[in-house]
Amino acid sequence: MPWISISDWRSIQAIFSSNRDKTEAATTVPTKPKVSTNEVNKTETTATTTTQQAPEVSKSEVDKAAKNFFEIESNVKDDDIFYYGMITMALQKLEFKGEKNYRIPLTVDLKRIQFDRANLQYLKNKAVELKASEPYPRIIDKWLKGDFSNFEDDYLKIRDVKGDPTEPSKSPVMKVRTAKEEQKYIEHFFGNEGLQINIRDWQ
Repeated sequence: MPWISISDWRSIQAIFSSNRDKTEAATTVPTKPKVSTNEVNKTETTATTTTQQAPEVSKSEVDKAAKNFFEIESNVKDDDIFYYGMITMALQKLEFKGEKNYRIPLTVDLKRIQFDRANLQYLKNKAVELKASEPYPRIIDKWLKGDFSNFEDDYLKIRDVKGDPTEPSKSPVMKVRTAKEEQKYIEHFFGNEGLQINIRDWQ
């Protein structure tokens, strides 16, 4: 699926903001071979806090991650890379009202970005470089530590950055995905390689 145009990116701001009845969007990638169920079926929920030592992210992995954010960076300015990038990554862990086959009603198609350490580290490096404002650095650090507690609240804090505080809206989130549901999402969009990355980074 082709990348969307600059004009489309500008229109997406309304879709991502909290004062609309619309949410984020997706694209479809062919499914790749599965890993064994013994490797992936370890837990039933992603809303957990992890304190184990995090695997180190190499420079080559961060350089590769930069390509995942190229289209966003090409069409937005300053802190908006964190707004759009973090919301897109959060779709891996959240199921939205009306969602069917990972498509959310009334949305355009966007390339999905995996919720992994390399992508988070790229955003962390960018946050330091740009001296990003809160809540972005704090939430990035929280996620890098493997702390996914109150994940919906994290998402809503990001979403509210572009919202209208005088017109609060209800959360479009139906629930946080279970571990099995998240694995199916990863397999759908990122295939076997994505599943292996998820095991290495978070399990």
